[in-house]
Amino acid sequence: MGLRINKSFKISPGARLRVGNKSSSLSVGGKAGRVTFNSRGRRMTTVRLAPGVSYSSSKGTRQKRKRAVIYTPASSTSRAPLGALIAPRRNITDGWVAADQRGVVVHRSELDDVRIPLVQLVSAELDGKELTLKTSDATTYRLRLTTFSAARDLRFVESLARAARLTQS
Repeated sequence: MGLRINKSFKISPGARLRVGNKSSSLSVGGKAGRVTFNSRGRRMTTVRLAPGVSYSSSKGTRQKRKRAVIYTPASSTSRAPLGALIAPRRNITDGWVAADQRGVVVHRSELDDVRIPLVQLVSAELDGKELTLKTSDATTYRLRLTTFSAARDLRFVESLARAARLTQS
């Protein structure tokens, strides 16, 4: 826990100044309604509707916390951007596999991503934890799933098969 310092001063009837560690605010109004302006550019309006019931609205900018981002540049590998997923992402040995509206993306660490368009997918089979994807140009991808849920792995293959129109649905 961190140390917080907050002090509130009554400036005049209906006006109050609050000073804290990172910001300060000025509130004007009484029990029925109040407007609060803070030092970060935010304005909050509160209206009391009934005892114990109030309505608040807030306008203005809110500074977002800056987070440290660890960035490791990819060494000349290309990453295939994903769209909206049609099948949940599954982990494989040294990577993951996912499917969006455009196709299946196979991502392996230290290698370029592979995108298999749905129209080129001929079959998708699951044998235990072994996922086999075959394409129309006779390429076969054998992927070892490292996930813990066989039911989710099966749903992945079923969603993929439906999207590629490999099964009758």
